[in-house]
Amino acid sequence: MKRSIVCFIIAFISMNSVFAQKNTSKTIEKELDSVFKKMWDNVTLTNANDYFKTDVSTDFYTINADGIVQNKQQLLDDKKRLEMLEMLDFKFFDQVIKVYDHVGIINGRIQAFSEGAYVGEIFYTAIFVKENGVWKYKNWQGTWTKDSPPPPSFVSED
Repeated sequence: MKRSIVCFIIAFISMNSVFAQKNTSKTIEKELDSVFKKMWDNVTLTNANDYFKTDVSTDFYTINADGIVQNKQQLLDDKKRLEMLEMLDFKFFDQVIKVYDHVGIINGRIQAFSEGAYVGEIFYTAIFVKENGVWKYKNWQGTWTKDSPPPPSFVSED
């Protein structure tokens, strides 16, 4: 009888632990989804300077779908790209969020529209790292899908 009670207690504690981990994981996924949406709203010409001061890792790095690689300062200096991100409308779908300790990885697809007209589609990976209790935007990588129209040039002409 004692052995049955001990086994029941161990099983109950194990089930509660698994349930708590699933709830914690779902909570963190919702947190990361919110951080991703905040990022997307703020990587624009109007908002980037303030956002990059507080929510972007110092060693941020991006590999853009058009083949341009930039660090934090280079992206901030790329006014044409930030303006383009502000002017287009985006539809996000097929998003998958994975959490590994203090690292969040978000994959998905984005369709871009200019004044309602389809511009293209990108597969993306966004990485966030929890630094001092705050999720920081760390990395972006985008790839044009094979069915997208030829990408426009976002390279600033000086």
